[in-house]
Amino acid sequence: MTEMKRTGLMYSEEFNWHNPCAGALVFPATANKWLEQDDYYECKDRLRPTYRLLVRSGLAAKLAPIAPRMAAEEELCLFHTPEYIETLKTLSEGIGGPAGVMTWMGPGSYDIIRLAVGGDLEAMDAVMRGDVKNAFCLQRPPAGHAVSDSAYGFCIVNAFNIMAEYARRKYGLSRILILDFDCHYKMGIQQAWYDSPDVLYAEVHQTGMQPINCDTDVDVYHTGEGAGLGYNVAIPMTAGAGDKAYIKAFKDVIEPIADQYDPELVLVVAGYASNIFDPLGRQQLTAEGYRALTEIAMGIAERHCGGRLVAVMEGGQGVYMPFCVLRTLEALSGETTEVNDPIEDFIDPVHGNDITADQAQRIEAARKVQSAFWKL
Repeated sequence: MTEMKRTGLMYSEEFNWHNPCAGALVFPATANKWLEQDDYYECKDRLRPTYRLLVRSGLAAKLAPIAPRMAAEEELCLFHTPEYIETLKTLSEGIGGPAGVMTWMGPGSYDIIRLAVGGDLEAMDAVMRGDVKNAFCLQRPPAGHAVSDSAYGFCIVNAFNIMAEYARRKYGLSRILILDFDCHYKMGIQQAWYDSPDVLYAEVHQTGMQPINCDTDVDVYHTGEGAGLGYNVAIPMTAGAGDKAYIKAFKDVIEPIADQYDPELVLVVAGYASNIFDPLGRQQLTAEGYRALTEIAMGIAERHCGGRLVAVMEGGQGVYMPFCVLRTLEALSGETTEVNDPIEDFIDPVHGNDITADQAQRIEAARKVQSAFWKL
């Protein structure tokens, strides 16, 4: 009898077929006639280099493949309004167009999104059944910013909220941890769970690039409301933060809160826009930093829910991102590869990514605010 593979990988070539629009970074080509049209952030080739690296390194062969399925419309409506879903179908059946702020729907994208969300649910089912211990969903488009009736920031359908509600209904879970190490705060996740203790949303995000308390950047006092007071953990981190600052934020604030929360399932918003070479973010996480954060998330899952963890690809782009995803999957699977980090000699091993005074202050401010709800 062959040994069960520890980690599942949900992926399909079809995810690369979502082709929202031409443009540059967050700007569609229609925004400014002077824009070059070959550098849109959420481009159709965003995932392919990552999957190729997983195959070339031999790691993909050590993972259990999870085939995606089409999510039913009723599953999309576990969070989204029927009217919004009809809008997405109309855009997809035509020539595409804007589905919300900084988010375009491409022709034919509706079925690709259904496949991604259905794949996420298949991965969660595989984890809950015990077919695999944990799973990684390598997919696009991203999800976490989308609100119930609109897209935002490349995110069209909020798979994280759908997964959490699916887990509540199918498995009767009432303590789900959504752990987010992506670059921006997710107002879409807040919208669903801000007044509920059924989901603890804990995250670190880059602050200072957009107005404070906007959809992607909030202050430390966003702690939930009503029955959900204390179940929203926001840690705004100034630009330039690297591995040490993020690990400290997780260790000093998020991990002890999660241990007290005692989650029954861990969902990871596996975004890589905080990597040191991301073209949109301004943080300095390395591949080894992502490995360390993944190990913290795994430790929480091991202690409280038999290791049940599902990570879903969110933001991130560029030539360095594949190495960050690879290290995440090495941590999840316990497997190693011969792939060396191209920047391992680029950062001072002693003082590189040192925590600055303002970053330490941000972490301490979050600890003090959350101390009103948790023992920290």
